[in-house]
Amino acid sequence: MNTPQPSAGTARSAGYLRLAGRNRLTDRKWIARPRRVADPRLRVVCFPHIGGGAALYNGWTGRLPADTELCAVRLPGRENRVEEPLVDELPVLLDGIEGALAPLLDRPYVLFGHCSGSMLAFQLARRLRAAGRRMPSLLVVSSIEAPAVREITDPMHVLPREELFRRFADYGGIAPSVLADPDLMALFEPVIRADYRLIERLAYHPEPPLDVPLTVIGGLHDPVVEYGAMTHWRAETSRPFSLRLVDAGHFVVDEAADLVARMLAELSTEENQ
Repeated sequence: MNTPQPSAGTARSAGYLRLAGRNRLTDRKWIARPRRVADPRLRVVCFPHIGGGAALYNGWTGRLPADTELCAVRLPGRENRVEEPLVDELPVLLDGIEGALAPLLDRPYVLFGHCSGSMLAFQLARRLRAAGRRMPSLLVVSSIEAPAVREITDPMHVLPREELFRRFADYGGIAPSVLADPDLMALFEPVIRADYRLIERLAYHPEPPLDVPLTVIGGLHDPVVEYGAMTHWRAETSRPFSLRLVDAGHFVVDEAADLVARMLAELSTEENQ
């Protein structure tokens, strides 16, 4: 009698569940900590945009309060994980992230996501709530529509290569030097497609609002995300909500660093009152 074999998705999920958060090596794979703090007051956990890696946030290290530890999520298939298989299934990805983050949630923390990374941060917050874990002190999302009003009418992950690269470059998600290098782009293309496939197939399921303050950061000159679509994030929280616009286009990571630093200072003041 033939023994039933698990599906590829089930097998990969089980594999990540066995690995995630089980040892320090795995934690370093999933979570980069470019500036470690011996006894941090809080941690900022940052999620990259499509095609991005943890290095996206290296420029934040000297701009956050001295008592704040920066933790950047590093996804499979890029940076020092380039030889690992890409993951385009949200439950599998969240299994790994949640397991690796678990030891770091021993003190207050903030979740930050840029563009598609905002969806990962939001979905992780929902998952942590369902698991009864410590919730973030603040959720910050940037350059993305609220999940309830997102509409994928022209999916990027199925576009021909040249069109995919052109539109991705228009969003500011890739350096011109990379775009001009065919060998680099050949390596980069599967990562972009897998990330888009994950986000574009993500269906929205209504749940009670998060009991977490929520801030949206948007670019005044963003050609992709409309202001009105960002205001709908208000429905995803039962706590204070704010929408802050910066003098930027779609890519607001650099401008967001100083804004997030100020918000962290405000959090510290509120905690001490």
